Amino acid sequence: MLRVQRVLLLVLDGLRPDLVTPETMPFLFSLEQQGMRLRHYSAAYPPHTRVQVATMCTGTYPGQHGIISNVMVLEDLGEDGLLDTSDYRQLKALDDLTQGQALLQLPLADLLAAHGKRLAVAATGSTGSTWIWVRTQPYRVVNPRSTFGIADLVSLREKLGEVPEPNADSLELARYALAAARDLFLPDPEIAVTVVWLNEPDATYHFTGLGSPESLTIQRALDALLERFFSDLVNRGLLDDLLVFVLSDHGHSTPHRHHSLRELLREAPTTPALKHLVPAADFLFRRPGEPFPKPTDLHSLIDWLLEQPWVGAVLAHPELAPDLPGTLDMGLVWGNRLEPAALHRLPALAVSPSWDSKPNANGIPGSVAALTDQVALRSTHGAGSPFDLRAYALLLGPGIQSGVSSAIPAGVVDIVPTIAATLGLDTPPSVAGRVLSEAFDPGRQPALQRKVVRPRPDRYLRGTQVENTFYLDELSSAQADEDE
Repeated sequence: MLRVQRVLLLVLDGLRPDLVTPETMPFLFSLEQQGMRLRHYSAAYPPHTRVQVATMCTGTYPGQHGIISNVMVLEDLGEDGLLDTSDYRQLKALDDLTQGQALLQLPLADLLAAHGKRLAVAATGSTGSTWIWVRTQPYRVVNPRSTFGIADLVSLREKLGEVPEPNADSLELARYALAAARDLFLPDPEIAVTVVWLNEPDATYHFTGLGSPESLTIQRALDALLERFFSDLVNRGLLDDLLVFVLSDHGHSTPHRHHSLRELLREAPTTPALKHLVPAADFLFRRPGEPFPKPTDLHSLIDWLLEQPWVGAVLAHPELAPDLPGTLDMGLVWGNRLEPAALHRLPALAVSPSWDSKPNANGIPGSVAALTDQVALRSTHGAGSPFDLRAYALLLGPGIQSGVSSAIPAGVVDIVPTIAATLGLDTPPSVAGRVLSEAFDPGRQPALQRKVVRPRPDRYLRGTQVENTFYLDELSSAQADEDE
């Protein structure tokens, strides 16, 4: 494999791969002629943003790195145990309480630092998603939303001129982050990997819907920013010998109902186990200070859940699943890549909501029974639906095939091992992803094994094993299968 000295990760949060067309994003679509498009590129389950950040920056699955959801409930955090991973201060507090174990696996920043190389991040997303990238090496990071309490980062931002307000227009924030990458990070020979993480089109999708006039406008505007950015890189010679990943972290679906799991559970049969569990998004975590529920205490709840039309699949903690008929072992969604230190962070149960392929009012397929009470949301992500799990991926640069696409399954978990291989670095044995060698070798055809697990006839998990890496394709019920 051809070695490189510099890598750029450019992430467009939430970009649905099927919404990249000559009409919506003409420049990005044309850029595919210069590289390889990965057409079966998937998020890790659950397809939450901070879960993807942690997966992308470690090359491990949530059952290894320990960031299980955007919002978690952990024993380490006191009475209520709530952890909102969008807030960097809460992640720092978790690090302080756990002697630096907020993330349980080696991040890319540390892997690079061990070889005298640097990671830089320019972002417009939440402070938490940015902090996950740099928490152990916070030296080259720009986000208009915060300086993370670090004086040196104030002076770093000043080099770019006036800083946009955190609530400024999202395109203004994107211009600022792209300028930071272009003017500060990519010209710096000490920086081996530059990450640009833009919070669009995710933000616009959420509040205006897939295929809405506003979402189409933001995609075209982002495309124009990318065209200008790449033109500047070419003119400055910064694209020479640069390996580029243009990615999204997850997909999106249109909710056809809005009810939180906490609200829906009020209709569940009375069981003592619910007193020991805390709903958070699609998950039921053990309440801090309470005992872990016994399988026998959960049987009536599981039976009830599996009868609800809004439930696609129920996953259970690996220690509970063998004694809970009808559930899927949570470890299956990550290819059974689990670390003992992460087990106590896993929820007792996860509920993946039901989904189908029906189009929304704008003709965009993918509908979900969203487990949220945020009725303002016009689009969401988090289910085991292929519309949520499938993401965008394009590789271009030295050694990458041009104008081709690959249907070999790949995923967010593969980014670190691929970067490490191109930089000539070894990765820890815990890395669950694989090197995307098919992007460099036209003859590469790794062994594939399709997998289907049915905990009962009307529920299933589908995925693909590629060499030693597992990719989840969908969690669903027979109803979704009929709607496809």
